Amino acid sequence: MTERFYADDEGDGSEEEETLAIGQFGGRDSVIFAIDCCREMFELDGENSEDTPFNRIIEAIHDMYLNKIITSDKDLHGIIFFGTKKNNSSSDFSNIYVWQKLDIPSVKSITDLRDMQKINAADFDTQFGNESNKQMSEVFWESLNMLSATSYKLAAKSLIVFTWNDNPHFGDNNAKKRAKTKAQDLHDHDVDIQVMSFNKNFKYEPFYKDIISDPDSEDPFNENPIDCIQNLYSFLLKKCTKQRTSSRIPLFIGDDIEISVGVYTVARRTTKTAAISIDSSSNQEAKRSTNFIDTNTGEILLPSDIKLMQTWAGKEIVFEKEEIQNMRKIGKHGLHVLGFKPRSAAVKAWYHVRNSQFIYPNEERVKGSTTLFHALLVKCLAKDVVAICSYTARPNSPPRCVALLAQDEEINPETSEQITPPGFYVIFLPFADDIREVDFEPEQPKPTNEQIEAAENLVRKLKFTYNPESFDNPAIQTHYKNLEAMALEKEQPDKIDDHTKPDTEIIDKKAGAYIQAFKQAVFPPGYDPLKKATKHKSSSTASKGGKKPKEDMVDVKEYVSQGKLGKLTVQGLKEICRKYNIKGTGKKADIIQAIEDHFTQVR
Repeated sequence: MTERFYADDEGDGSEEEETLAIGQFGGRDSVIFAIDCCREMFELDGENSEDTPFNRIIEAIHDMYLNKIITSDKDLHGIIFFGTKKNNSSSDFSNIYVWQKLDIPSVKSITDLRDMQKINAADFDTQFGNESNKQMSEVFWESLNMLSATSYKLAAKSLIVFTWNDNPHFGDNNAKKRAKTKAQDLHDHDVDIQVMSFNKNFKYEPFYKDIISDPDSEDPFNENPIDCIQNLYSFLLKKCTKQRTSSRIPLFIGDDIEISVGVYTVARRTTKTAAISIDSSSNQEAKRSTNFIDTNTGEILLPSDIKLMQTWAGKEIVFEKEEIQNMRKIGKHGLHVLGFKPRSAAVKAWYHVRNSQFIYPNEERVKGSTTLFHALLVKCLAKDVVAICSYTARPNSPPRCVALLAQDEEINPETSEQITPPGFYVIFLPFADDIREVDFEPEQPKPTNEQIEAAENLVRKLKFTYNPESFDNPAIQTHYKNLEAMALEKEQPDKIDDHTKPDTEIIDKKAGAYIQAFKQAVFPPGYDPLKKATKHKSSSTASKGGKKPKEDMVDVKEYVSQGKLGKLTVQGLKEICRKYNIKGTGKKADIIQAIEDHFTQVR
């Protein structure tokens, strides 16, 4: 069986590549929260605080769950309480209570977190009890058991420990060795361990320096980063969200040098989740399958039975699918460095044709990629140049011309957190026919120096530091708040703050005088920008909206003698018929004929 195919324009493939960025390399992110339940965790956090550290942690996890069911509804989360009298673990460990198993956030788990937010020490003791004796090795062991027991393929695994005591096994070297051994087991299974504390005197060096991941990083262990966190929810969201590559491609420098890099999507448009089809009887998701049927025999065709056909010069040429795929391949896929150009000359602000990407070395595929990548980055930064490359994202995608823009690493001096990572932005360059010359009208009035100065002062006063995280899409937020209210059985959805609306009070306070000065310099006296401009209607459109044409606007006799009735609308012609008692019906030509006959008889 043959199937016709047609050559089509695939465009730049940006939307398809961004779609492939989601889950292309399989697996789900998983996070386990291990929370210390000692007495200090239930004391008020500061003099002016109404919440305890335990309440703040539960509230942040609750808010993160709400975010995850929207952005990453397949990720797995679990919560462990340690330091409790009651036990609930897979290996029956003492003083460990698995409160929520490693699973996808559900309505019940979110509701339980909401109820747990305001719990006090007395109520917690009643439900779980409190015990100071705890073994961190067993906490790590239970965490590994939870990760190993899941049936899902895991792409990223994290353990976040909230504790108070910076040296839980003081004087017990055997317990320390067991804990470090189990922590190493977690590291061997690619589990990232983070330790946080609300204790202002907390130090990593006594015990947790050998527990956390990347102990040789530049983070100062004598400072607790959680003290600098104003929003624990945002901090947790960053820690629990793993940046995943959309693809891993080779980077060719010359003919003989090849390294491996990972490609990351920098920004992607946020959309509402797509609707799914469900079975009305079971309320389960309905899965669709497509089969190709031979119209002659009614048999189901296998993929190998289907051919592709194109007609050329009256002949039907049959292609195999493999041939079509090979026809779309143009050279090797990856990044091929063509040369270097000064950054100011190669990259312009108006060269934006699609969202940029980001590349970072991948040591897993080619050893030494990080060293050569770092050397290339340092040289590009020092000489202020960009690398011009041919970029083929996938074997069957067309090549694009891109510029690799170097970015140096930036560290927050207060929290020692990474603000910007080192690497290259992949800037997509336009083709020659993508850039057009815009012809402006030559006879436009030029502003005076006074008007230019007034506009500059106004714009300068209205400038502010833009942060995209400060502006949520109100339509999407409203959509998800409605879904949240339905799922959690709330009486009404939570209200959202629409930060896209201008704050007129602040604008008037900050730039009110400059706005008035701009209006006086540019607009005529008495001008009101809120008043709608009145439109002057022509004779052909004056009758729209049910208004009758004025007699002084249309001289019917003159229009009849000059044959201009065809310029009037049907509604205008009917108004003339009503005014002069003319029986005009039917099409426009019939009405015109009736009017002409009437005025001919009058003569």
